[in-house]
Amino acid sequence: MDIDPIGEVMAWIAACGAAGLFGIALAERFVPVLPSYGLLVAVGIAAAEGAWSLPAALLASITGSLLGCIICYWLAKALGEARSRALLYRGGRLFGLSAGRIERWTASLCDNQARFAIAAQLVPTVRLLAPWLAGLLRVKAARFVTASACGVALWNSIFIGLGVATSTVLDVANASVLALIVLLLLVFSEGVFVVIWTHWRPAVSEGTRINDQ
Repeated sequence: MDIDPIGEVMAWIAACGAAGLFGIALAERFVPVLPSYGLLVAVGIAAAEGAWSLPAALLASITGSLLGCIICYWLAKALGEARSRALLYRGGRLFGLSAGRIERWTASLCDNQARFAIAAQLVPTVRLLAPWLAGLLRVKAARFVTASACGVALWNSIFIGLGVATSTVLDVANASVLALIVLLLLVFSEGVFVVIWTHWRPAVSEGTRINDQ
């Protein structure tokens, strides 16, 4: 008998319809039991199998995740700087992030509010802490919501689309296996990117120095 925990979770969520998908996307902001990209890939797989239509999956997951962002943002503003900062550091430690790194993100948000808010939603872990940072720094609500909506929509669309594409291309019925395949491909792609970036950046810097001379 195949073991398919993700498929079983998706079947339970699908039984609740779009409301279940909205709820799990909202809850993921506060209780990130599964990596969000794994969850979204599974949503895409379920959509390909007919659990939801693709537009419904995108709309429910994006609105749920965005609402979670907004709630975190307003909570950070309501708690005040001292308590929000302490909570942020505590959450960062759970993900292995130092206070120094969080402070660097804070500085980046101060310098480029809109761009950081969009980009932060495209980085695992950072996307969960970014709304708290924005609330702590009292970024304008309209700017934060607009930028976060763009980032959340892009993030969710990429991974739900990957789930749909993977389910269509690969003849594998087990959603957990499909999600694992996509995860391995993502880790491999990230490794290739890091290697290319590590070798390309020094070469660019060296070329710039030569041109300056």
